[in-house]
Amino acid sequence: MAAMPRPTALLALAALHLVPSVAAQTPDPALLRAAVAYAAKVAASAQFVSGRSLDSVLAEELAPDRPLEALLRPLLRFDVDRERRTVTCRALTATATAAATGNLGCTLVPPDGTAAALRDRAAPTIAAASRDATRAWPLGDRAEPGLGIDAAAMARAVDAAFAEADDGPPVRTRAVVVVHGGRLVAERYAAGYDAAMPLPGWSMSKTLVNALVGRRVQQGALDLDAPPAVAEWRGADDPRAAIRWPHLLTMTAGLAWNESYDEPASDVLRMLFAAPDHAAVYAESPVAAAPGTEFRYSSGCSNLVCRLLRSTFANDADYWAFPRDALFAPLGMHSAVLETDASGTFVGSSYGFATARDWARFGLFLADDGVAPDGNRLLPQGWLARSTTPAPASRGRFGWHVWLNADPDGDGPAARRWPDLPAELLLLEGHEGQHCVVLPSRRFVLVRLGCTKRGGFDLHGLVRGALAAGRT
Repeated sequence: MAAMPRPTALLALAALHLVPSVAAQTPDPALLRAAVAYAAKVAASAQFVSGRSLDSVLAEELAPDRPLEALLRPLLRFDVDRERRTVTCRALTATATAAATGNLGCTLVPPDGTAAALRDRAAPTIAAASRDATRAWPLGDRAEPGLGIDAAAMARAVDAAFAEADDGPPVRTRAVVVVHGGRLVAERYAAGYDAAMPLPGWSMSKTLVNALVGRRVQQGALDLDAPPAVAEWRGADDPRAAIRWPHLLTMTAGLAWNESYDEPASDVLRMLFAAPDHAAVYAESPVAAAPGTEFRYSSGCSNLVCRLLRSTFANDADYWAFPRDALFAPLGMHSAVLETDASGTFVGSSYGFATARDWARFGLFLADDGVAPDGNRLLPQGWLARSTTPAPASRGRFGWHVWLNADPDGDGPAARRWPDLPAELLLLEGHEGQHCVVLPSRRFVLVRLGCTKRGGFDLHGLVRGALAAGRT
């Protein structure tokens, strides 16, 4: 499986470049700018979307867990303006500011822009439905004992997800929610976190993009058989004109892309931390392979899909309200936020936030093939089957913006990711250990959110234990 994005590697990478140059005062300017942009964006969203403190960000996302990170951390200086809802981060000569944009989360302010201009484009406010603690989840917020659940075994599995090894890297599990048979049967939160706090899904957001595409298809506003209209692709003579929607959804479009967070000039760093229009970075990429022949994990691909979705709306106000109106509100995901880039396009690659319970609501929605809790169908019939058909070039690992546990080659020698778990498992996965695991036939969903920067979290063990606890 392709490595998930690791933006905190920016701190280590920047420190690596700074080590020989700090004394000479000649650090790499581009790398410094990326590092402060990451720090400002993460700190702003943590405070103004999740409601966390800057101290918690410094202790977790920006923790000096590695020696090189420890060299850079003292260089970071933060200015939090709560009245204007901005966070500015500085390190030597580099400065970056991220601003809250109403109910569209936070966005990095481009060099030629202002925080005020970003704030002016917030989506229309939609009143959150009151939580009903007397009604069973997912329509309400009451957890209820699952039929046939071994409560002691479930508690052991969940507790293990929060355990910290004496001699291992910090795991920092923040939240675990388990759903069996469509019922919320277990949950736990770390100190400082609770069921009401929206938390980042990072690349789990890519599967939100899958659902938003499906909603637009269901609404009759998008035809997946039509060629995507990308302004940067210059007519029929452009080889990129052969790319179709399924290629974008399976990340087999064949465009060159570097997803590395360890290389200063990588496409993904340039996109997330230097480009106001994230989609353009991918759209302008050259052809590296014929469409459909090569799987290349690409956050840029997801953001191009988000810009194509934008083109199906008559105005930006409708586009910015679309995720909440058409998906989040019908599912009861009242905490959910999908942030935009400076150009106004949703950053579907990385910037989705929701509570653990709301991520689980989304997982159950996938398990139910796009049918909302009230029985209304929001996605086309059979959307799950289409989404979980592996792209041949991914060798059983990837469908339509979702990871799979599918068999890569029938009965051949290649193994599934988790051979001892059902092949129908699908996974949403994100940076620093964000996971949503779905087993549709059992309406099983497991959400784990955290800040695991150096590995060591046993997701397989948690899923296996939670599944076993429901087999009584």
